[in-house]
Amino acid sequence: MSMMEKTVEAPKLQAVLSLFLLVDAVRTAFGLDIEEAMLYLAVGYLNTERIQQLGSRGYIAATNVSSVADFLNMPKETARRKIARLTETELLTNGGGIVVTDIARWFRFIDQLSARDKTA
Repeated sequence: MSMMEKTVEAPKLQAVLSLFLLVDAVRTAFGLDIEEAMLYLAVGYLNTERIQQLGSRGYIAATNVSSVADFLNMPKETARRKIARLTETELLTNGGGIVVTDIARWFRFIDQLSARDKTA
């Protein structure tokens, strides 16, 4: 291996660190394991896809276990089981589709993570 092949760019390392900090912040704030934290973030992200596509105005759309599992490349049974636990903790609801219970809280949390990432 040449020296060039062993070189890793600092921005890539910063992106990995940001991911770890984000997951840890979710775990700590909500008392979740890593898979539950990723599911909580993913469900909120998938709930807000319409807002992302339409700009600042849009609507929250429910998602389903298959979509969340596919998005995270996670076994569907694992996603189903963990989503059931998140529903018990009242972070998610699952009645006609999976939705973050308090989307305003989810957005505030994402804003906090965003602000924290900029100061790191």
